[in-house]
Amino acid sequence: MLGLVALPFLGGCLPGMGWGDDSDRASLADDHDGAPALNRSYKTNFLSFQSPSSAGSQPAPTLMPDSGPSFFAFSTFEARRPSPSDASLALALNTAEAYEPNPVTAAEALENFYGALAKLNAGRRSGAAKIVHLGGDDIVDDRFAGALREHLTSRFGNAGRGLMLPGLYPVKGMKIDRRGAWSLASAAGNAPGPFGLSGVRVTSSSSDAWLRFTSAETSFDWVEASFMTGPQQGTVAISVDGETKLVPTRAPNTAQTSIRIMAKAREITIRPRGDGDVTMLSLTTGTQTPGIVYSNAGVPGATAMTLAKWNRDFAANDLKKLDPDLIILSFGKKEGFDDDLDMREYEARLRLTVDQIKSAVPNASLLLIGPPDAARLPTFASLGGAQVCRALNPQETAGYSRLLGRSDERLGRWHAPPRLETVRAVIRRTAAANGAFYWDWAKYMGGHCSIHAWTTMNPPLAAPDHMTLTEAGNARSARALFAELMAGFDGYQRMALAKTAVVPQAAALITAAPPKTARKKRH
Repeated sequence: MLGLVALPFLGGCLPGMGWGDDSDRASLADDHDGAPALNRSYKTNFLSFQSPSSAGSQPAPTLMPDSGPSFFAFSTFEARRPSPSDASLALALNTAEAYEPNPVTAAEALENFYGALAKLNAGRRSGAAKIVHLGGDDIVDDRFAGALREHLTSRFGNAGRGLMLPGLYPVKGMKIDRRGAWSLASAAGNAPGPFGLSGVRVTSSSSDAWLRFTSAETSFDWVEASFMTGPQQGTVAISVDGETKLVPTRAPNTAQTSIRIMAKAREITIRPRGDGDVTMLSLTTGTQTPGIVYSNAGVPGATAMTLAKWNRDFAANDLKKLDPDLIILSFGKKEGFDDDLDMREYEARLRLTVDQIKSAVPNASLLLIGPPDAARLPTFASLGGAQVCRALNPQETAGYSRLLGRSDERLGRWHAPPRLETVRAVIRRTAAANGAFYWDWAKYMGGHCSIHAWTTMNPPLAAPDHMTLTEAGNARSARALFAELMAGFDGYQRMALAKTAVVPQAAALITAAPPKTARKKRH
């Protein structure tokens, strides 16, 4: 809300998209704590985390200089208006391939990522192998992505939590608290930009408000906070384990600034000083040790179309600093439930986004995940129909809108909407055409209507809404993807060993070859 970059990120291709005040920012109830509400479409649990009664006593803050050994701003990027030209999208529409390219194996598609893992395994990589996961509802709450992160860090080491959305939902390994009035703007909603890679902004001007992030695992060696600057912005107090620094964010133009503090600590508190808005875009933590850094940037309600609302400079700056070895895209379920989705435009925009990602971070491997199986139950379905799940037949698919519009009893059962499988095909084609690895989540679950069976498992692997996987279902899915990734890694290592064996064998053949004798000339 994902590598994208100078990204004329779809945002650079959409006409008439201006930046304005967050007139429709969601108001966040103070001290709210509870489980997300569920319905048949998607979850919304913005900023629903625990809030203690106070932040505790704080030492008097000191104003920091512009730069220093432990504190510095990476850079500042102005939010430019997107170009009114839609030529890139038109080109993608005209060149979208209708055929199904051959799928790419994990060992081939993820070669650069596997190379980073191999160096970690061999102790030849001092830094982290970095993953950025972009997506919508299927990866929010950090259940699927968090479980996959745990598998990877258990095998290759933990180099830090990576990028986090600023208090949007619970994060594994990080306790997030808040107090006071904070407002949310999301790229997945109707709020205007600019947005960075996280796809959200949280804003407060109250000196009584704060956000606190506490590592539930090991301490971090550095923290980086990203804020929006502008004429209405004020000063933010950043406390790291109680030591407070003041950072001014007021500037003539709307821009983005990133502040990194080098400190071994476990707790970060963000607090407005009360002299203007403080708008936070993201928070990133890491360590100086080798291992995996897995950044989950899943935004509730986001689709592949949501990427059009990112500011290309903000997203480019974020992605280049994260410098991922692997980018994962997990979209498609919400789009698949949109019966009016223009599939041609959707495919063109998805391909354009992937092109921009590859252009921005050409060395990153790319993994596209198809949406899991899901189903809908029309409101006119009978009690008996609610017990049945069956895929649409060709006739039902062809006349779906007409049958649904007249409440035809033939659709009165659980079934996947017709666009869902088409969206999967688009994602699969896009992956193959770009040399990316495609993981078929629905196929792993069991195919059509497997979601119905998952709801009846003990414990249940899916919620009764047939849209949402439970924690157990996400854990099982993450374990399956990890196993497939590691099978590909084993294949990569075998290929690497075979390549290294060719050189000494060739040298041995040259050494063993008998010298050529000179032929005598005949007189």
